[in-house]
Amino acid sequence: WLPEEKSKLYSHSPEFRFLYMGYIDDKSLMSLNCTLGWTLLTKNKWEASANFSANSENLRDTLVLIDDEVFVLPGNYNFLNFEGRVSTPDTKPFFIMLTTMAGNYFDGKRFTVNLQPTWNISRHLELGTIYNFAKLVFSERDQNLNNHILGIKALFMLDTRLSISTYIQYNTAVKGVLTNLRIRYNPKEGNDFYLVFNEGRNLNPDREIPSLPVYSNRSLLLKYTYTFNL
Repeated sequence: WLPEEKSKLYSHSPEFRFLYMGYIDDKSLMSLNCTLGWTLLTKNKWEASANFSANSENLRDTLVLIDDEVFVLPGNYNFLNFEGRVSTPDTKPFFIMLTTMAGNYFDGKRFTVNLQPTWNISRHLELGTIYNFAKLVFSERDQNLNNHILGIKALFMLDTRLSISTYIQYNTAVKGVLTNLRIRYNPKEGNDFYLVFNEGRNLNPDREIPSLPVYSNRSLLLKYTYTFNL
């Protein structure tokens, strides 16, 4: 809907999502999600949405969230949850996106908050952080999880041809750090060269027996794309 000229809203609309996933062998239900919500955009570029979801899950195997600590047993689960999102105008040098989710989660409760502030310092440099908090409570099995994820990202653009982006994330649940570095060189339209470095590091490898490797993964990727004119 496009409101009248005097309204502070630019547009608003309903939203409906339906997702069905089945097992390959007998086509029985694996996961079902129905989401109904509302999205709005103001004339000064504020965005907001609210969604209610109904979920049905059929677990054949144990869903492990944290090894030997937090898990969901096989079975059929039906639960509801709510998700809300607010974003300040991304036309400003500094803007924030806030997302929250609350409700049931299988046979427990879940509450999450995700905060993403971004600062466009100049036309060459953009900085941002990501903070995510998740709380899971399975009272019947006396299992709880409070997880914090903190990330820092940066994007440097020398010009339209060369850009460098990096992202570093720390996860308290797995005591690990993820690092990503990407260099993109675009000499001309249709030609792209990428150099990507990924690394996962365990800060507490002795939390399991036998001890985990210091690096959970490490990779260096070179990619070149060329577009042919036909």
